[in-house]
Amino acid sequence: MNEREASPSTAEVVNRPAVQGGADAPVAQRDVEKAASAASTKTEVLVDGELSAWPHYPAAVRGGGFVFVSGVRGGRPGFAPASYAELPEALADWAQGYTIVDALEGIVAADSWAAHDNMERILDAAQTSSTQVLRQRMWQRDKRYFPIYERVRKHWQPEAAPSSGLGVRSVGGRFGRWIGIESIAVDAADPHRLGDRITVSPPDDKRHPSASIYSQAVASGPLVFMAGHIPIRTAEPGNPLVASFDDVPPDGRFLAIGRSHPDSRDGPIAAQTWYVYNEISRTLDAHGMTIADIVHVRVYLSDLRDLATFHRVHEHIFGDDAPALCVVGFDEVGHKGCRIEIEPTVLRPGRAVRAATDWTCPAPTAGPAAMRAGPLVFIAGMCGLGPDGHPARDSGSVDREARDLVRSLEASASVPWVPAQVWWAWRRLAETCDAAGTSLDSLTKTVVYLRDESDLPVYEAVRSMFVETRLPAFDCVIVDGPGPSTEIAVQIDAVALAAP
Repeated sequence: MNEREASPSTAEVVNRPAVQGGADAPVAQRDVEKAASAASTKTEVLVDGELSAWPHYPAAVRGGGFVFVSGVRGGRPGFAPASYAELPEALADWAQGYTIVDALEGIVAADSWAAHDNMERILDAAQTSSTQVLRQRMWQRDKRYFPIYERVRKHWQPEAAPSSGLGVRSVGGRFGRWIGIESIAVDAADPHRLGDRITVSPPDDKRHPSASIYSQAVASGPLVFMAGHIPIRTAEPGNPLVASFDDVPPDGRFLAIGRSHPDSRDGPIAAQTWYVYNEISRTLDAHGMTIADIVHVRVYLSDLRDLATFHRVHEHIFGDDAPALCVVGFDEVGHKGCRIEIEPTVLRPGRAVRAATDWTCPAPTAGPAAMRAGPLVFIAGMCGLGPDGHPARDSGSVDREARDLVRSLEASASVPWVPAQVWWAWRRLAETCDAAGTSLDSLTKTVVYLRDESDLPVYEAVRSMFVETRLPAFDCVIVDGPGPSTEIAVQIDAVALAAP
């Protein structure tokens, strides 16, 4: 393993709460001490060959007791399989022996296999393995072929980590064809890691079985990583979809007004949101946690017009203690007509530092701009919001010293306001890191959502104004709705190291 060490942020963390006492206070104290030790360094993992989809970024970054893996795709220089015939015998046996039939599935199987092979090589270079993966997200160009991907994944990961599988407009990056994967794993080589992966809720949990082969929740020390939860009643025969207010109990119908037309519009997303949060709450309650222990939530919507209704339910659930929130509009979410998928990250109470950071502009949604959870800072989705909290529309809104560059990029962007929004997204990210007592230098992972891959060079040109060295792990995904509003052209989903 080759690594290059990056200087950590030494800024003081704000609003640090005291560790709770009680019967498990010694365990809590050990977790706090581990978190402080693990947070002290950030290193880049260097690998033999170019395995990441993004050659200008590190294949992975280590920090805080975790390995953050950049996005991988189904190929690398000199290796881009496209058929069953190019796969190991155990997988090649899936071929039916007919040219058209095998060509249809074979390229998806080969792409999936090569993506996992790249990820395994990166994890091996970081001295960890797929058994320590805490969460992975799969970008799928066409979710109709998910069964093919699942077969391949089961070959690589018999005990699969919590996951979200999402339909995208296109799988970007080098060798981007059918499947993209990004992940976070335990840093098994870090003696100060919070803990090896422990399964909290397995795939066959009778209370809430998974819709696929993944675990519903795993933990590393006090941090619990949950799968993307969807509104499918997997514990019932036929696994029915929650489709309306009629499918949830009275507690979940608080937005219903009793008239067919409005309830048919708001009902599906309201009922599905309530149901998913209720299932998440049940799982947490069964393992000594509550929904108030959630520190960060990614929400995936199939229709951004559902945002306001989702948000009413979200705020009803969390009240004044909402987690950091990132909302993205994907081309396909879940299956059977799901309108929403919710992916929480949880911090066991009293086991590590938890601290919220306020927005530096009018808040776009409920919840803080960032939440510290032990050694990590989970940052809400950073969009290109100007001083008034609304999406920027032109270069005139950016700082004077950046205005010429931003203006020069407008002609090459898919729409003229992309450069200004990228600049403001990075400005908001920098301000949030600073307010949270960390820095852009301590970013360990950024996932960027764009509507058009042709905007990536624009994104990169603006990003270099803020950070040029010690880059985080990276992925970029092309979706119909990069942010919570159709006016938003870019969103940055980021994690950083907390100051020790």
